[in-house]
Amino acid sequence: MKRIVIPAALFLIGLPIAASAFKEGPYPNVTGGFGERSCHLCHLDNPINAPGGSVGLDGVPASFVPGHTYPITVTIRRDGLRRGGFEIASRFATGRLKGKQAGTWTPMDARVQLIPGAVDKSLSFVQHNLIGSRAPATGSNTWTIQWTAPNQAAGSVQFNVAGNASNNDDSPLGDYIYLKMVRILPDKRK
Repeated sequence: MKRIVIPAALFLIGLPIAASAFKEGPYPNVTGGFGERSCHLCHLDNPINAPGGSVGLDGVPASFVPGHTYPITVTIRRDGLRRGGFEIASRFATGRLKGKQAGTWTPMDARVQLIPGAVDKSLSFVQHNLIGSRAPATGSNTWTIQWTAPNQAAGSVQFNVAGNASNNDDSPLGDYIYLKMVRILPDKRK
């Protein structure tokens, strides 16, 4: 009996501690793209992209001009959201550079942070931080970052974003994870 109760108790005691760390941002490589896991790795009691919420990606151009900068806005929505988080990446979708970093990210305010990939340190992920996880109003949270397109038109670019609509109870339970993927091609006219 002790072999079951003690580990279970330690797990339950550790949940709030572990969960509170994610208010400051998740692990890298949890956007759900390129065969990687998503935030659903920890926030797993509700299905991915459950009805009643969404993650949006605005400002992504239909095609990109190499070297041009675009403001990209991530929005997570769900009734009852009290905190919200996200992680986004931009990678080449095809060709010899498939899965490699595509373009660069620049934070526009103190609500987001850049982190390197867990294995491939040349990858760059943008995610919320503690300040950025606070929803200004119940129901949604929004972040805007700048993405500068790759200098060379080496192929299509894939954006993967994961959003967490959190209930702010300091546990990974009761939260909703939303995933979105968008692919764009270089503008051949430029």
